[in-house]
Amino acid sequence: MKLQERRRLHGLTSDQLRGELAESERALLDFRFDAGLNRLSNPAGMHNARKRIAVLYTLIREKELLQNSGFATMDEYKIFAHAEHKAYADRKKVR
Repeated sequence: MKLQERRRLHGLTSDQLRGELAESERALLDFRFDAGLNRLSNPAGMHNARKRIAVLYTLIREKELLQNSGFATMDEYKIFAHAEHKAYADRKKVR
């Protein structure tokens, strides 16, 4: 997936991402049918569809985390989560 496509996906809402996800899952299903009938013209398309689905699931989950946590960006959330994890590990060492 190209960088421009990823940037476009980052700008979409959760509902729009779910729509894209449904389209991608349908495309993967079509690839599977074509592979079963030995008429697959682009074998890499199946791989690319799975990768796209994974990216979409990741973006949907990120948006859910941001909505529930109150952070503005995913970078802020990651910094907070890392600090929380480090504090937990430090407390565990003390015991």
